[in-house]
Amino acid sequence: MDYKEIIPFKALRKFDAICLHNEHLHENKALQQQILDCMVDMMNEAREEWEKLRNDTIKSVIKHHTSSEAKRKSEIKDQKYAPFREYFKQIQQEKYESALLNGSKLTANSFVDWFLENKANDIQIPYIEQNQKNKLRQLAQANNREFKKLLHDKA
Repeated sequence: MDYKEIIPFKALRKFDAICLHNEHLHENKALQQQILDCMVDMMNEAREEWEKLRNDTIKSVIKHHTSSEAKRKSEIKDQKYAPFREYFKQIQQEKYESALLNGSKLTANSFVDWFLENKANDIQIPYIEQNQKNKLRQLAQANNREFKKLLHDKA
């Protein structure tokens, strides 16, 4: 095995100097070999540790970047849908309050059906057409929960 490939040059120079100035090491080639083998083992173990730390650091940086990028894209998407959500909520709240005045109850499903029949042509719904009804229903359910909470807090 060529130790020059594994042990840094400066470390080999220091070892040579120690061997030259130490009488017992200078004469005992077997001990020199054992020390070199030990140094090689230590370097290999250290390199494995460094590689593991490097890989863990890279994974951590990638995970953080992916997470922050997802958060950024989510905020952009949220800004895109915010005006529609506010418009939808405003109309739903008006319908919810008028239903309460009439003594009836406005469910999320009935509001979504009414909205799709009466208002869908007036405004562009930002959700994919195949998923529109489901997304609007989720939004209407969340709005209804908020309206009920506000009504409960007033009472």
